[in-house]
Amino acid sequence: NKNGFDIVIANPPYVSTKGVDEKDKKIFQQIFGFADDLYCHFYFKGMQLLQENGILAFISSKTFWTIQTKKNLRELILKNKLLQLFDTANPFDTPIVETCVILVQKNFNSPDNYTFNYLDGTKSIISPTVQIGSIEYYKNAPNQVFFPINDYNLKIYKQYGKKIKELLNQWWDKISTSKNIEKYKIELEEYRKSLKPGDITLLGLITEGGQGLATGNNGKYIGVLEGTKWAENVRKQRPEKLLLAAKFCWDKGIKNKNDASNFLNELNEQEIRRLFDELKEKYGRDIFGQGWLYRIVNYEEIADVESLTDNEKFNGIYGKKTFVPYDKGDKEGNRWYAPTPYYIDWSIENVKFLKENSGKKSIGMPVVRNPQFYFREGFCWKDIGMDTLKVKIKEKTVNDVKSMSLYLLPKFVNLTRYVISVLNSNLFSHYQYNFINNTVSIQINDIRQLPVIIPSSKQLNFFESLFNKAVSIQKDKFSDKISKQQADELLKVIQKELDNFVENMYIG
Repeated sequence: NKNGFDIVIANPPYVSTKGVDEKDKKIFQQIFGFADDLYCHFYFKGMQLLQENGILAFISSKTFWTIQTKKNLRELILKNKLLQLFDTANPFDTPIVETCVILVQKNFNSPDNYTFNYLDGTKSIISPTVQIGSIEYYKNAPNQVFFPINDYNLKIYKQYGKKIKELLNQWWDKISTSKNIEKYKIELEEYRKSLKPGDITLLGLITEGGQGLATGNNGKYIGVLEGTKWAENVRKQRPEKLLLAAKFCWDKGIKNKNDASNFLNELNEQEIRRLFDELKEKYGRDIFGQGWLYRIVNYEEIADVESLTDNEKFNGIYGKKTFVPYDKGDKEGNRWYAPTPYYIDWSIENVKFLKENSGKKSIGMPVVRNPQFYFREGFCWKDIGMDTLKVKIKEKTVNDVKSMSLYLLPKFVNLTRYVISVLNSNLFSHYQYNFINNTVSIQINDIRQLPVIIPSSKQLNFFESLFNKAVSIQKDKFSDKISKQQADELLKVIQKELDNFVENMYIG
């Protein structure tokens, strides 16, 4: 048919933007007006190839269901007519991206409201459960996300869909950049003043935050605390790393790991630091592997953060106690609380170098970002590898670039423990994954879109009490007063209490 095909069937390649050649990206930009994961372009091309009322039948990644960067694809589908959406999850044994099968009719004159078939194959791809969905659910959802159609999600949608969509439409652009926040500062302040217990808002409207420090040379500035497993690993690795400086070892008669160990055992910690610093200067920043830490910090070198002056926080510390806690994020995904094993040498000399060289185009140069958030209490989360929110208090530290952190605005700082608590509930993990981002990477802007109810003083007291119990258990675990198993059992009880309270408070 010269007007197009009756049907286009495809299983587009799962190639992310990182795997697309720069030349191809420019071509995609010219043809489609955007450059994205390859499968997205196949959708747009497939719709172009169809005649009116033709059918597009695709098996593809389902990342387009939720994430912000794929909103243009959701809009394309909603402009036409969605016939069927089949959540096939991951039907294979190998860990690949979750998939879906979709049927879309090319029909720009489809009615405003119609129904489609939603098939849930997450438990059985052979015998999926079938629900009838209204296209209005997706058209009116925040960011027009395609959430799984089931009774629980419809309850959440009916309670929060319209309100959160209104908040995003009204405020998201005004808080999307620092420039806009400043531009709409008065309007935002008026809105925040109006918030009272029981009101629903976006977490992004009562928090602030941003990326932290990239030192450009972690080994020179950051160490691990003595007595921790990280410190033991550093001691074990030092002889092997020393052997990588081959000419130095040759000159010193160091022939093997045993020789290297004996050589290092003759040096104290200060001498070892100077040695590795000098070897990096001589042989290159990455001689031992990029980012390898060789400093072991003892308690006598650690400053008391609570007693630091504003000048010391901003310009560095004079004296012998110059190390302060450094937050590099939490790969292990601890909830509630976890002590950081990392400390940065926040001496006047180091801070001066970091600030004066920030952003310089040279290997090993630092980038100092958002120092106004250093030494502030907030919250952070494990940002990759799961569909469950794992949030803990971020203590008063200097922040690494990999630390995903947010801070309650001064007016709402008393809500910090409440926010950490509700984010650790099953309801919030469910909402984040189904209504904001169904990939394994949880970004700051995902967290900022979460709905939050301003609590009453009674509710606030409940959450603070719960938070304090959970943190106490975690502290006992990390100080070896109780075993991990004992801690897990105690935290399960708290989790159940938390989930029940949050369910009642948020969806009744």
